[in-house]
Amino acid sequence: MRKLTILLAVAASWLLCNSLSAQNDSIPFISTLRLEVRAELEYHHTMTSMPDAPLIHNGNTYAFTGRYFNLHMGGNLTKRLSYYFRQRIVAVPGSTKFFDNTDFLYLDVKLNDQWSLRFGKDALAVGGFEYDAPPIDVLFWSYYWDNFYCFQLAAGAKFKSKDGRNIIIAQVGNSPYLHFDSPFQNSLFSYNLLWNGNFGPFQTLYSFNMFQRDKQGHFMSYLALGNKLTFNKFDLYVDFIHRATSTKQLFKDFGVIARANVYVNNDLCLFLKGGYEQNMDRDEIIHYKETGEIWDCLALPGQHFAYGGVGFEYRPKKCHDVRIHGFVADYCTSRLPETKKNKSAKSNGIEQDLTANVGVSWNIDIMKYINKRVK
Repeated sequence: MRKLTILLAVAASWLLCNSLSAQNDSIPFISTLRLEVRAELEYHHTMTSMPDAPLIHNGNTYAFTGRYFNLHMGGNLTKRLSYYFRQRIVAVPGSTKFFDNTDFLYLDVKLNDQWSLRFGKDALAVGGFEYDAPPIDVLFWSYYWDNFYCFQLAAGAKFKSKDGRNIIIAQVGNSPYLHFDSPFQNSLFSYNLLWNGNFGPFQTLYSFNMFQRDKQGHFMSYLALGNKLTFNKFDLYVDFIHRATSTKQLFKDFGVIARANVYVNNDLCLFLKGGYEQNMDRDEIIHYKETGEIWDCLALPGQHFAYGGVGFEYRPKKCHDVRIHGFVADYCTSRLPETKKNKSAKSNGIEQDLTANVGVSWNIDIMKYINKRVK
């Protein structure tokens, strides 16, 4: 263990020295090197009820917890070749496979001012502003977001218009149906097309995606329409998401998520967030009752999910790398019993979860402190 620590320290020193010398040539080998961590105290009060039965208060749970501990590293190999790496540091030996906790590990090739290529572990090119935010900044979330295995090996091409207002990404990668707990581990692909538009106060993150869901060639089509309005002290985004495994699913399997932020000053943000999702495709509900199998990996058949809450984010004026947050949110889920061959299930049970959370995040920008010391 001691030898490994020494080797890591030597490697880090070598990388930093090379990075600092490379900055003199305006091609920093390491331009990003930081750790981020989030810790919080969370309280839950859960209640459940079944048809023709009284509401059951399941009780209260609360605990201090650490939710994220991430390492970021990025920079340039040449003037046209850059890299980026983000690793979730998780100490649970044997529970994950290689790359499971690596969010990003890609090479980006800049062909010219408008075209670039990217290869490696990356986020699937999917629209929506909740999806686009770093996970550490999504304080409470939609059901689909919590079940989306979005970090996959992929290859893509990006086009940026000359005025910088439009970015189009075409990408082929592994399907989100591939993950550590999936019966499938290979041979499923996704095909993704994303448009990012920036027109002053109005911004878009629209995508159309095809996710292969089994080796028989069946797909789930996915449409995301992310819309954002930004003003001086206020911004609002509304995401509309539609999923379908057949043409019969129009407006039966969808979600709507919205968040509004009010910036009191440069340090304090108050926000309101909520959403509604459902998967009421009749064919999938029948199939689920008969077999226990699901077609949509992002929403259980027969499920309604609604949530909403209010919160704040505060960054001390003298240290904006630290964020203090708090929120209160209510989740309400109505779904069929999650048992196989549940043909007798005719109506849904309801689960309600009232959550209160307060915590702190710290963005430890190592390169910033090194540069200050060097200067």
